[in-house]
Amino acid sequence: MSKGEVKIRVSVPITGYRRRMFFNRFAIQWLDGHALAHFALVDGAGNVRDSYACVLSRQTLKESREGLGKYFARIGAPKNARVEWLPPSQVPTDMANFVFMGHGEEAEIVLTAFAAGPAVQRAKDKDEDIGMDAVAWLRCELETQRQFLAALLERIGT
Repeated sequence: MSKGEVKIRVSVPITGYRRRMFFNRFAIQWLDGHALAHFALVDGAGNVRDSYACVLSRQTLKESREGLGKYFARIGAPKNARVEWLPPSQVPTDMANFVFMGHGEEAEIVLTAFAAGPAVQRAKDKDEDIGMDAVAWLRCELETQRQFLAALLERIGT
């Protein structure tokens, strides 16, 4: 650690996510280097049954790039082209500053957050994990996760 850096230990929540959903469509809009990620559950008739949007800041993407790149190397590139989807123009938008991914039979994207300023102060004062806010737990098919990750990493680099 270089001078002036503070190491923050975090604990990732396993329950209590404010938003939980299955999705089969996504779109990423780029806003000055920030990713506005839209997720939706679209039925066979093309109706949007559920949707969610979350901003991943430029800093979040930069800090996540290495870990997401390693995960992408393990799961492999998408086998199919993604289905294009145009998200709604106005939806409530969340914010997360940590992205975790994993998979079993289905894949998941977990979005969490904490305020950096208070976390830095707490890390200086006490040697304990900082609890993260459980923002969103999103599930999808593994191929959909591959497509999302490929689209994200294409823009932020690996």
